[in-house]
Amino acid sequence: MTSSPEKNYDPELKGGSPIDNTLTYGHDSTMDADGPQTVADERETKRIMRKVDLRLLPICSVLYLFSFLDRTAIGNARVAGMNTELKLSYPHYAMALSLFFITYGLFEVPSNLMMKRYGAKIWLPIIVLLWGLAMTFTGLVTNAAGLIALRMVLGLFEAGLFPGVTALLSFLYPRQFIQVRIGVFFSAATIAGAFGGLLAYGLATVKVGSYEGWRWIFIVEGLLTLVVGVASYFVLISSLQEAKFLTEEEKHYMSDRLRFDGTDIPMNDAFASKFVIAGLLDWKVIALTLPTILKTSLGYDAIKSQLMTVPIYATAAVVTLIFAYCSDRFQNRTFFLCAGTALSAIGWGVGLGSHSANVRFGACFISATGSYAGFPSVVAILSQNVGGKTKRATSLAIQIGIGGMCGIISSNIFTPWTAPRFDSAYTINCALNCVAFAGALLNFAMLYLANKRKQAKIDSGEAAKLSRQEIADMGDCSPYFRYKY
Repeated sequence: MTSSPEKNYDPELKGGSPIDNTLTYGHDSTMDADGPQTVADERETKRIMRKVDLRLLPICSVLYLFSFLDRTAIGNARVAGMNTELKLSYPHYAMALSLFFITYGLFEVPSNLMMKRYGAKIWLPIIVLLWGLAMTFTGLVTNAAGLIALRMVLGLFEAGLFPGVTALLSFLYPRQFIQVRIGVFFSAATIAGAFGGLLAYGLATVKVGSYEGWRWIFIVEGLLTLVVGVASYFVLISSLQEAKFLTEEEKHYMSDRLRFDGTDIPMNDAFASKFVIAGLLDWKVIALTLPTILKTSLGYDAIKSQLMTVPIYATAAVVTLIFAYCSDRFQNRTFFLCAGTALSAIGWGVGLGSHSANVRFGACFISATGSYAGFPSVVAILSQNVGGKTKRATSLAIQIGIGGMCGIISSNIFTPWTAPRFDSAYTINCALNCVAFAGALLNFAMLYLANKRKQAKIDSGEAAKLSRQEIADMGDCSPYFRYKY
C-alpha cells in the first residue's frame, strides 16, 4: 500500500506536532518501501514502555544519584573540615571545583561516541567504576595537588553519564514520551541533593584511626558507587534487541515506533564521521546553549547547610516530575522551559531584594525548583529534534557539556568576601535565567521557521526529487520530518 506525501500530509503545524504516518518516499523505493510492519496502538506502546521503564529507569536514576552525590561531596567535605586538614586556601578550593567542570565538559562528546560504538551496557558501567575509584582515592589525599588532580579525573569519567543515559533513552522511547523519562532520571539529582546532606551529616561524625569524617564522605560514597557500577552491567541494555524481558513481537513493534517516529523513511543510524560532524554543527545545539545556561543557577554550596537543603531538593524533585508529565501530556516543551527559567529568576530576584533570612530561604525553594524543573525540557527539545543516533548522541553531549562547563561560574561567584548576602551571585543567576528565557523563545521561533521552510520545499516539489537514501541521510533535516517544540 502506497500513497504520495502530498496526499497524506497535513500542512497545519500545531505546535510542532509530528506529521501523520505519511509515506514520504523519494523517487526510488528500495528501502523499507512498505513502511512500518505493525499498526501503532498507544495503549500497546505504553504497555511495552512500562516494561522498559521498570528495567531501565531505576538503575539509570541510581547511577545519576551517585554521580551527583560524588561531584557535590566536596562541598560537604569542606563543611566537615577538609580545608582545615589539607590547609586549603580559597583559591585552591575554587580550583578544585572549577577544573572538575573543564574535564567534565570536554569529554562528553568523546564519551557519547564511545557509548554509541560499544553500547551503553559496556561503556556506562566502565565509566562508573572508574569515577568510583577516583572518588574513593579522594578520601586518601594529603594535599591540594592530589585533591585537584582527582577532581579532574572524576570530571573526566562522570562526563559520560548524563549525556549517555539521555541518548540511550532517546534510542529506546518515541520522542513524544521522552520528557517524563528524562524528568524521572534527572530528579535523581534533586534526591541526591537531599540524601547527600543527610549522608554527609552522618559520616562527618565518623573517625576511624587518623581518618577524619570528611575522608569517609569520599570513601563511603566511592565504594557505594563501585557496587552500583558493577550491578549496572547486569541491568542495562544498549538497544531493544538486547532486551530479554521483551518478546520478539514487542521488540518488533517498538522498533517500528522508533524507526518511523515522525517520518516514514527510517533515518540512517550508522556510526559515521559525517553524522558526528553534523551533530557538531547543528544550529539547534547552538540555539539551545542559552537555555542550558540555566544550570548555572544551581550554585548553592556557599549558602546551604547540610540539613536545610533537604526540603528544598525534595520540593524540586516533585515539581520536576510534574513539569515532565505535563510536558509529555500536552506535547509542549518550550512553555515548561520558560516557566522553569522564570521561576528561577523570580527566586533569585526575591532573595536579592530581601534582607530577611526566612524570605531568602523561601526564595531558595523557588529558584531551585525552577532550575531543576525546567532543565529536562532543554534536553527533551534537542533529543526529539535531532535525527539519527550518532548525530543525536553528539549533539546531546555538546549541549550537556556546555551546561556542565557553566558550573565553573557557579563555583566562583559565591565567594567568601561577598558573604553573607552574595549579592553579585544572586544578580548573575537572575540575569542568566533571563538570558535562558530569551534563548528558549529564540529556539521556538527558529524551529517554527524551519518547519515553514520544510513545508515550502514540499509545496514546490523540491522534496519529491530526493531519493530515499538522501532522505535517510538527512535525518532531521529531511523536509518530511517536523520539529516539535
